[in-house]
Amino acid sequence: MENRAKDWMVQYIASVPDNKPSTIDAEATFDVLGLDSDEAVVMAGLRDEECLKAIDPIKSYKDPSMACFAAQFAEKHGVETTA
Repeated sequence: MENRAKDWMVQYIASVPDNKPSTIDAEATFDVLGLDSDEAVVMAGLRDEECLKAIDPIKSYKDPSMACFAAQFAEKHGVETTA
């Protein structure tokens, strides 16, 4: 479940210019990956729509890497989305 959440985020972050899925490190912080606060809010909103679970965009600041965010998301919601 946690891996599926990370995979989803890799695909989303890869859509940000200059990112390729193969070069994205799940342990890197969002800012290192080129996601600013606006992109984090958009990512949270899309994730919310896909899995029908409310996601607090502030979570990306509290858990600033995909690995941390995915672990917390999986623990709280027990769901995953398709990549």
